[in-house]
Amino acid sequence: MNSKTLKAYFTAVISSYAEILFLQNPRYGLALLLISFFNVNTTLSGLIAVFTVLAFAFFIRMEVEFLQNGFYIYNPLLVGMSIGYIFEVTAVSALLIMMAAIFTFLLTIVLYHLFLKASIPILSLPFTLVSTLIYLASLNYTSLYTQALYIKPAFIDLTFLPVIVSMYLKAMGTILFLPYSGIGLFFAIGILSYSRIMFLLSIAGFYMGVFVHSMMLGSWQLALSNPYTFNYILIAIALGAIFLVPSIRSILIAMIGVAMSVLFIDASSSFWVIYKIPVFTLPFNIIVISFLFVLQSVRFREFAYDIKKTPELTLRSYILSFFRFRLGDINLFLPFSGKWSVYQAFDGQWTHQGEWRYAYDFVIMKDGESFKGEGKQLEDYFAYKKPVLSSVSGYVLDLKDSVEDNPIGQVNTIENWGNYIIIQSQLGHFIEISHLAKASLKVRKGDYVEAGQILGLCGNSGYSPQPHIHIQVQESVLLGSKTLPFQFVSYIQDKHVQFYDDPPEKREIESYFNDKSLDKRLSFTLDSKHSYDVYFEGKIIDTLELKVKMNRFSGRFYVEDQKENRLHFAKEAGMFYLYDYEGKDESWLQKIYIAIPRIPLVYRKGLTWNDYLPVRYAHRTPFTYLLSIGAILFPRSYITKGKWQFEDEQTIEGTLFSHPKQKVVIGLAQSNGIDYIEVQEHTIKMRR
Repeated sequence: MNSKTLKAYFTAVISSYAEILFLQNPRYGLALLLISFFNVNTTLSGLIAVFTVLAFAFFIRMEVEFLQNGFYIYNPLLVGMSIGYIFEVTAVSALLIMMAAIFTFLLTIVLYHLFLKASIPILSLPFTLVSTLIYLASLNYTSLYTQALYIKPAFIDLTFLPVIVSMYLKAMGTILFLPYSGIGLFFAIGILSYSRIMFLLSIAGFYMGVFVHSMMLGSWQLALSNPYTFNYILIAIALGAIFLVPSIRSILIAMIGVAMSVLFIDASSSFWVIYKIPVFTLPFNIIVISFLFVLQSVRFREFAYDIKKTPELTLRSYILSFFRFRLGDINLFLPFSGKWSVYQAFDGQWTHQGEWRYAYDFVIMKDGESFKGEGKQLEDYFAYKKPVLSSVSGYVLDLKDSVEDNPIGQVNTIENWGNYIIIQSQLGHFIEISHLAKASLKVRKGDYVEAGQILGLCGNSGYSPQPHIHIQVQESVLLGSKTLPFQFVSYIQDKHVQFYDDPPEKREIESYFNDKSLDKRLSFTLDSKHSYDVYFEGKIIDTLELKVKMNRFSGRFYVEDQKENRLHFAKEAGMFYLYDYEGKDESWLQKIYIAIPRIPLVYRKGLTWNDYLPVRYAHRTPFTYLLSIGAILFPRSYITKGKWQFEDEQTIEGTLFSHPKQKVVIGLAQSNGIDYIEVQEHTIKMRR
């Protein structure tokens, strides 16, 4: 076993400690490990469990990369610590710990894959289940020695603090089987340094739970002294900051969950006490899993599908994604090529009403008319028999191709939808396109179609006064079912590219295909290297070495500099864009993100587009670290807007509307890559 592998296993050990408090940073895990030695017996039991699992994983040839983040190990760690909390470490108890750890490890993997289909975390459910089984089984084991007392330093409990404060700290320490206010103070400080949002939620959750419990019991003292108040803290953090994006709505849900857990704690502890078994984190698991299952099933907007290292980063990513990509909304490509006009939009005055309010109708207009001549024949209409394209990639579930096109001046009131096609997208949405020309469909039921593929031709079948394309997203595959709101990924309107937007009625918009030259220039192949010099006032002050890499788990690409800062990028939906930065503030890679967050893959001289960046990237203020908390109340306060424009085929100029405004210039290379970037008084230029 080489040093790299040993380092990976060590990272797995300390990361498992960090996972207990939702901290995705191994350094915090190391701190928790060291603090846990205040109870040596519990710590040794936990380490026996962890090393047993690592040995077992090595034996079954499980890749160490899957263990490094501590996700698969922290449940066995908790089981080991729970045994050590009650029983002395002896040969018999060590054997019990090892068996329990392996079983917990197996159960963790099984539950993970079962819950994965619903996108629900397993939390510490394996720990709760296995610990309960072990405690029940241990009632028959007379060779186990119970630890009645622990020797603890005099300063470990901060007796000088008010009870209402010391009990919060004690609850914090109990999460790691160290129910002492002094230990809890270390934990609270650690959480505060890691995430202000998590810290505030831990306080709010604890006192909300105690308040509700005291109302039920009629006593503050009894509510404060309950040994399971740590569940309030875990529920508040999990629902308010980790698995849901921090927001007013998420925090309210977290507080509701905390209040509900009071009943669950009292009910389960009354039953468990019969067998002298602690409730552990059962209330936390049941409450959080139940909420997440329901919220995910109803597509709760603030559900955190992409959990970052801290709640602040998750919130930043969510706000940016919402404003840049309308995260959570249904996105479609335009069902045509070239220039068409919006004949009827959402809540249109004619047929887009009631359950069918979310739909779009498109026609082709020239000189203010949709037809030539007198417009008495179908062939007079510019849209008639023009190609209709698929707005999504997915499977054709239903179609009709036999309805006659109406002569101008007549409509079919019996077969309202005329010839139609219903496609289920890869995300499960049902898209219906109707009023197609008779016998024009080029696909069959069951076919898989790609976005942009020709489906058929525009017609005038069904309840249609003139040839047009009707498109809607609906709740089910049933023809004419209730419609849902959606938006179009991108289009050009008045020499401006609109991203993720709903075009207004009577406006002419244009779909576009990727410009081959731009597409080639902005293609960055895996493992390719790019070297840059950084200039200030004409002098080289630094160098930048970039390498294109791929995340083996997500398959997404990023560029990494020599200091391991990362900038994630993608090229899809007719645009090249940078969507996430990981690393230190004020790096050159971050400045590239500021200068060029997105480029549409279509060139027109003078073509413009808008985008958004985090305020803290555009400019720094003394209140930078408070922005994330303020963004919970006022999301727009966390972003700043910018506008970019093609000056010519090689040059893009942009303006960030920060305080003060900033100008950026991007020079595209003739063949491949970015030639230079001028941003914040620096020039980052490709090395020849």
